Amino acid sequence: MAIIPWRNKGVSETRESNALPPAVQFRNEIDRLFERFLRNPWSALESEGLNWFSSNWMPSLDLNETGTEIRLNLEVPGVDPKNIEISISGNMLTIEGEKSEEVEDKGKGFYRSERRFGSFRRTVELPQPVEEDSISADYKNGVLTIKAKKAAGTEKKKIPISYSH
Repeated sequence: MAIIPWRNKGVSETRESNALPPAVQFRNEIDRLFERFLRNPWSALESEGLNWFSSNWMPSLDLNETGTEIRLNLEVPGVDPKNIEISISGNMLTIEGEKSEEVEDKGKGFYRSERRFGSFRRTVELPQPVEEDSISADYKNGVLTIKAKKAAGTEKKKIPISYSH
């Protein structure tokens, strides 16, 4: 059912949209956006990266590898390190946590109070096995840094290629 009464009159939905006149294409796109908004008003904001309206969020992660170490940096601003849990199973490293942030601002003639809550869970496949006892984690300025030494005997070996002229 279309919300706008004139939608689909004289226009077949099976036709390619670029075959339609520009004004009809525009009207159809507005109809789709309006209907999507009425089904879930906040979905557009969540898809645009404003996921503080959502209960779940996904922090950014960088994975770096050196000859002897694997390092992960996870951006978790506003997350108390006490609310973060790190675990490993084989080559799968899991980081999960919960954010609980409240801001209160009072001034002459105004009052502002904001709250943001949410949880996350990231599981990352490590590029090589690591020594589980060597894993360390450090939290500074909203960035969680996890370091792990590569397991002995897992260094990459360069294989020479033989060729004939």
